Parts: sequence; structure tokens; C-alpha cells
Amino acid sequence: MSIPPQKSALPRRIDARKLVQREQQLEGTVPRDALPRLVSSAESVVGDVAVTLAFARDLQRNQIATGHVELQVELTCQRCLQPVREQIEADIAWGFVWSEEQGKNLPRSLDPVIQEGDELDLYQVLEDEILLNLPMVAYHEEECVSRDEFHSGKASEAVEQQENPFKVLEQLKGSSNKS
Repeated sequence: MSIPPQKSALPRRIDARKLVQREQQLEGTVPRDALPRLVSSAESVVGDVAVTLAFARDLQRNQIATGHVELQVELTCQRCLQPVREQIEADIAWGFVWSEEQGKNLPRSLDPVIQEGDELDLYQVLEDEILLNLPMVAYHEEECVSRDEFHSGKASEAVEQQENPFKVLEQLKGSSNKS
């Protein structure tokens, strides 16, 4: 049995211009502890985040990065309130710009990433991408809450009629109308 090689951690700060000029590829991991907003949004983050990125210029000469990110998180099941494990995978298509005005000119297929100054916080941009790809509602695929615990409206109305405190008043009113 062979052990897969450990991927190295990606640098936190990058210069997107240089990576695009060199048409570099980055492949590695982002430590879960470096993503505080993700950690606070999930019950737990299982392992580190695996990332692949390829930097290049597209046909319109835009500076872009394409790639993939994947990780496992545990979220709260909205049915039983117990942890449920979710596999999060997202394709990345970024266009690097240096102002919001430039971002408006990018094709719709690219998400604008504004690099202020010489370096970009790669972890923050990846964390944004992951947070956008978390499911709105998490739940177990299998039945995690027994159907017996759900009640229809008819059954609760019958219980309500049996325990109605005004039933006595209704009987008294009925007897006073007969006289």
C-alpha cells in the first residue's frame, strides 16, 4: 500500500501579475485554521482545503486564474440538528483587476478579484469562494427523523377539541337557550 504524497501549503500572499506572466500553476492545500470565517460558519472543517490554480491570459488578454477547490465540512442538519458531512467542490474562474471599473469590463464568465497593491491575500479570496459554495440548507440524505414524530393538522385539532377549556361554557350556553 502506498501513501499519497502530502501536498504543500499554498502561499498566503501572491502577486497575480507575476504568476500570470509566467503562466504558473499552483497546487496544494490551505490549512483550515487560516480560514476563520469558514470555521465559524461550519460545525467543523474536515482536513485541509485542496486547491489547484492555473494562471494565464485569455483570448481578450485578461489576466485570469482557473482551477478547482474541494474540501469536506460538517454542517448542522436542519431536520435533526445533528452534524452532517458535506463534500464541497467548486470550479474557479477569476479575472484579476486593480479597480472596480476594470472588474465591470470583465466577461460574465469571470469573477472579478481586485488586487490592491502588489500582493493578493489568496486565502481570503479562496475563503470567499468556498463560503459562496456552501449549501443554503444542510440535511442528511437518508431519513434522520422518524415520520412518527411528524403530526398532521387534523390530529392536533382533535387533541385541541378534547382539551378545550371553553367546552363547559358552551354546554352552559346550550342549557340556558333551552329554558
